[in-house]
Amino acid sequence: MKRNILFIVMILGFAAMVQAQVWGPGWNWRNTPASETVTVTGTMVVAQGMPALKSGDVTYYVSGISQLIGFVDGLKEGAQVTIEGAAITSPSDKNVKFLSPSKLTINGKVYDLAPPEPPSNPAEPQLYQYRLPGPMMPFAPGFMRRR
Repeated sequence: MKRNILFIVMILGFAAMVQAQVWGPGWNWRNTPASETVTVTGTMVVAQGMPALKSGDVTYYVSGISQLIGFVDGLKEGAQVTIEGAAITSPSDKNVKFLSPSKLTINGKVYDLAPPEPPSNPAEPQLYQYRLPGPMMPFAPGFMRRR
């Protein structure tokens, strides 16, 4: 009997911990800010250990930009860049925004960061959203779609 009661208490405690992690205090769908499309020009900085874009008093944390550092020429701390995308204002600090980029311009060169377009024929399942250059080889992505 004691084991059953202890087991039930542990399950309820675990469920309470999971619920607190997911929703947290003060979280509500109605409180989630709407995103706005913006074009921001500023300087790349390191803010709280993450690459960010500083424009005036506002700091934009750009999602996915850390994957491009080292691969895009000139993308480093102190570089002047222009980023276009959807921005969401932080509920706790109005000078902090989170930016999901769709276009990056640096040194006059434009990089398209938007996700790939959906397939033109939704009825046809596609495993990959890209095509390999050149002739298709056996076991390459899209090989079975050739008719």
